Amino acid sequence: MQPINQLLLTIAKILEEILQETDPLSLQQASPFHTQRTPSISIENYIQRIAKYAHCNSVCFVFALIYLDKIQEMHQNVVLNSNCIHRFMIVSIMVAIKYYDDEYYKNEYYAKVGGLSLKEINQLEKEFLNMLNYELFIQKEVFEVYEERLKQYEVIEI
Repeated sequence: MQPINQLLLTIAKILEEILQETDPLSLQQASPFHTQRTPSISIENYIQRIAKYAHCNSVCFVFALIYLDKIQEMHQNVVLNSNCIHRFMIVSIMVAIKYYDDEYYKNEYYAKVGGLSLKEINQLEKEFLNMLNYELFIQKEVFEVYEERLKQYEVIEI
Protein backbone atom coordinates (compact mmCIF):
# COMPACT_ATOMS: atom_id res chain seq x y z
CA MET A 1 0.00 0.00 0.00
CA GLN A 2 1.31 3.45 -0.83
CA PRO A 3 1.99 5.95 1.96
CA ILE A 4 -1.15 7.51 3.39
CA ASN A 5 -0.31 11.10 2.36
CA GLN A 6 0.15 10.16 -1.30
CA LEU A 7 -2.95 7.97 -1.16
CA LEU A 8 -4.98 10.86 0.27
CA LEU A 9 -3.79 13.18 -2.49
CA THR A 10 -4.68 10.60 -5.11
CA ILE A 11 -8.17 10.00 -3.68
CA ALA A 12 -8.75 13.74 -3.37
CA LYS A 13 -7.72 14.26 -6.98
CA ILE A 14 -10.07 11.51 -8.16
CA LEU A 15 -12.95 12.96 -6.16
CA GLU A 16 -12.23 16.47 -7.44
CA GLU A 17 -12.40 15.18 -11.02
CA ILE A 18 -15.75 13.54 -10.26
CA LEU A 19 -17.03 16.80 -8.74
CA GLN A 20 -15.99 18.76 -11.84
CA GLU A 21 -18.23 16.47 -13.87
CA THR A 22 -21.17 16.28 -11.48
CA ASP A 23 -21.40 19.80 -10.04
CA PRO A 24 -22.84 21.29 -13.25
CA LEU A 25 -25.59 18.63 -13.38
CA SER A 26 -29.02 19.46 -12.07
CA LEU A 27 -30.17 17.00 -9.43
CA GLN A 28 -33.35 15.06 -9.95
CA GLN A 29 -33.32 13.88 -6.37
CA ALA A 30 -31.08 14.88 -3.47
CA SER A 31 -30.07 12.42 -0.78
CA PRO A 32 -29.98 13.17 2.97
CA PHE A 33 -26.25 13.73 2.44
CA HIS A 34 -26.86 16.78 0.25
CA THR A 35 -26.69 20.22 1.83
CA GLN A 36 -27.87 23.59 0.57
CA ARG A 37 -24.40 25.11 0.89
CA THR A 38 -21.13 23.72 -0.35
CA PRO A 39 -18.65 23.44 2.55
CA SER A 40 -15.83 25.97 2.41
CA ILE A 41 -13.12 23.36 3.07
CA SER A 42 -11.72 21.63 -0.01
CA ILE A 43 -12.18 17.89 -0.29
CA GLU A 44 -8.39 17.45 -0.11
CA ASN A 45 -8.15 19.39 3.17
CA TYR A 46 -11.22 17.59 4.52
CA ILE A 47 -9.69 14.19 3.79
CA GLN A 48 -6.42 15.30 5.42
CA ARG A 49 -8.42 16.42 8.46
CA ILE A 50 -10.18 13.06 8.69
CA ALA A 51 -6.87 11.21 8.42
CA LYS A 52 -5.30 13.36 11.12
CA TYR A 53 -8.08 13.15 13.69
CA ALA A 54 -9.74 9.80 12.94
CA HIS A 55 -6.39 8.00 13.28
CA CYS A 56 -7.20 5.53 10.53
CA ASN A 57 -4.79 3.85 8.19
CA SER A 58 -4.77 4.03 4.40
CA VAL A 59 -6.86 0.86 4.11
CA CYS A 60 -9.88 2.71 5.52
CA PHE A 61 -9.66 5.29 2.75
CA VAL A 62 -9.62 2.57 0.10
CA PHE A 63 -12.65 0.96 1.77
CA ALA A 64 -14.40 4.34 1.81
CA LEU A 65 -13.81 4.73 -1.93
CA ILE A 66 -15.17 1.24 -2.56
CA TYR A 67 -18.25 2.02 -0.46
CA LEU A 68 -18.87 5.20 -2.44
CA ASP A 69 -18.62 3.26 -5.70
CA LYS A 70 -21.00 0.62 -4.36
CA ILE A 71 -23.52 3.31 -3.44
CA GLN A 72 -23.22 4.77 -6.93
CA GLU A 73 -23.84 1.34 -8.46
CA MET A 74 -26.79 0.58 -6.21
CA HIS A 75 -28.35 4.07 -6.30
CA GLN A 76 -27.73 5.62 -9.68
CA ASN A 77 -30.00 8.52 -8.79
CA VAL A 78 -27.56 9.66 -6.08
CA VAL A 79 -25.10 12.13 -7.56
CA LEU A 80 -21.86 12.74 -5.71
CA ASN A 81 -21.24 16.47 -5.90
CA SER A 82 -19.73 19.24 -3.79
CA ASN A 83 -22.90 19.48 -1.70
CA CYS A 84 -22.62 15.92 -0.40
CA ILE A 85 -19.10 14.54 -0.84
CA HIS A 86 -17.85 15.76 2.55
CA ARG A 87 -20.68 14.05 4.41
CA PHE A 88 -20.28 10.87 2.38
CA MET A 89 -16.53 10.83 3.13
CA ILE A 90 -16.77 11.23 6.91
CA VAL A 91 -19.50 8.60 7.17
CA SER A 92 -17.78 6.14 4.83
CA ILE A 93 -14.51 6.48 6.77
CA MET A 94 -16.35 6.12 10.09
CA VAL A 95 -18.12 2.97 8.88
CA ALA A 96 -14.88 1.53 7.46
CA ILE A 97 -13.08 2.12 10.75
CA LYS A 98 -15.89 0.56 12.79
CA TYR A 99 -16.13 -2.47 10.52
CA TYR A 100 -12.45 -3.14 9.87
CA ASP A 101 -10.54 -1.70 12.81
CA ASP A 102 -10.37 -2.93 16.40
CA GLU A 103 -10.25 0.57 17.86
CA TYR A 104 -12.65 3.35 17.01
CA TYR A 105 -14.25 6.37 18.61
CA LYS A 106 -17.85 7.18 19.45
CA ASN A 107 -19.95 8.87 16.79
CA GLU A 108 -19.76 12.12 18.73
CA TYR A 109 -16.03 12.27 18.01
CA TYR A 110 -16.47 11.62 14.27
CA ALA A 111 -19.21 14.25 14.20
CA LYS A 112 -16.74 16.82 15.55
CA VAL A 113 -14.07 15.74 13.06
CA GLY A 114 -16.58 16.06 10.23
CA GLY A 115 -18.16 19.30 11.38
CA LEU A 116 -21.57 17.73 11.99
CA SER A 117 -23.86 17.34 14.95
CA LEU A 118 -24.21 13.98 16.66
CA LYS A 119 -27.82 13.76 15.45
CA GLU A 120 -26.74 14.40 11.84
CA ILE A 121 -23.96 11.84 11.82
CA ASN A 122 -26.20 9.21 13.42
CA GLN A 123 -28.88 9.79 10.78
CA LEU A 124 -26.33 9.76 7.98
CA GLU A 125 -24.72 6.56 9.25
CA LYS A 126 -28.12 4.86 9.30
CA GLU A 127 -28.88 6.11 5.79
CA PHE A 128 -25.43 5.04 4.55
CA LEU A 129 -25.85 1.53 5.94
CA ASN A 130 -29.33 1.29 4.42
CA MET A 131 -27.99 2.42 1.05
CA LEU A 132 -25.46 -0.41 1.21
CA ASN A 133 -28.08 -2.87 2.48
CA TYR A 134 -25.68 -3.36 5.42
CA GLU A 135 -23.33 -5.19 3.02
CA LEU A 136 -20.02 -3.91 4.34
CA PHE A 137 -17.75 -6.84 3.57
CA ILE A 138 -15.24 -6.15 0.82
CA GLN A 139 -13.58 -9.09 -0.85
CA LYS A 140 -9.80 -9.16 -0.83
CA GLU A 141 -9.72 -9.30 -4.64
CA VAL A 142 -11.87 -6.17 -4.93
CA PHE A 143 -9.63 -4.32 -2.48
CA GLU A 144 -6.54 -5.36 -4.44
CA VAL A 145 -8.04 -4.10 -7.70
CA TYR A 146 -8.77 -0.71 -6.14
CA GLU A 147 -5.34 -0.57 -4.58
CA GLU A 148 -3.69 -1.30 -7.92
CA ARG A 149 -5.84 1.25 -9.77
CA LEU A 150 -4.97 3.91 -7.20
CA LYS A 151 -1.29 3.17 -7.69
CA GLN A 152 -1.69 3.34 -11.49
CA TYR A 153 -3.66 6.58 -11.23
CA GLU A 154 -0.88 8.09 -9.13
CA VAL A 155 1.72 7.21 -11.73
CA ILE A 156 -0.39 8.41 -14.65
CA GLU A 157 -1.94 11.56 -13.19
CA ILE A 158 0.37 12.90 -10.52
